[in-house]
Amino acid sequence: MAAGVFNYADGFFGPEQIWDEIIVALNEIRALRPRCIIEIGTNGGGTLLMWSRVAHPEATIISIDLRGGQEGSRISRLRSPFFRRMGLPRQKIHLISGDSHLPATLEIAKKHLRNESVDFLFIDGDHSDAGVRTDYEMYGPLVREGGIVGFHDIALDTPQHQVHRLWRELTHSGRTRTIIGKSARCGIGLVYR
Repeated sequence: MAAGVFNYADGFFGPEQIWDEIIVALNEIRALRPRCIIEIGTNGGGTLLMWSRVAHPEATIISIDLRGGQEGSRISRLRSPFFRRMGLPRQKIHLISGDSHLPATLEIAKKHLRNESVDFLFIDGDHSDAGVRTDYEMYGPLVREGGIVGFHDIALDTPQHQVHRLWRELTHSGRTRTIIGKSARCGIGLVYR
């Protein structure tokens, strides 16, 4: 399944993930069989497609990203119709174009959840220290006990990538899993609620 996503339509929906990292994360999420997922950072839609394939057949999947034209964002008029149809026949995919840090965006996400708790939250949007903390603080409380919060780029340490700072703190405060591939470039971190 993952290979198909990486190669589908000549990589049009290719995830910006490291193969051996995302495979491990997908297996964890598949075991969870989530009914409610929030993804922050839609980008090319590759992880959105992957999450839909390991989620419950009737899952609600919410993906939040900045409007097209922002650096690193690919929610656009061209891609949005495809994103909305990525789910399985009885899944509901909701795209929210906007800033995940705004309270109004959080309220839209809650409306789509219909009082359900989130099983899996994947944070891969604003990679600044303040940005990733804000996403975690705002959306983390929506994740149920037994759910999982995932972070991308936990191994990168550049001025633009500061996820590692929060990740280091989280590894000391509960059950976590650090997934670093052979390239040791990006990394995925999982926090178990």
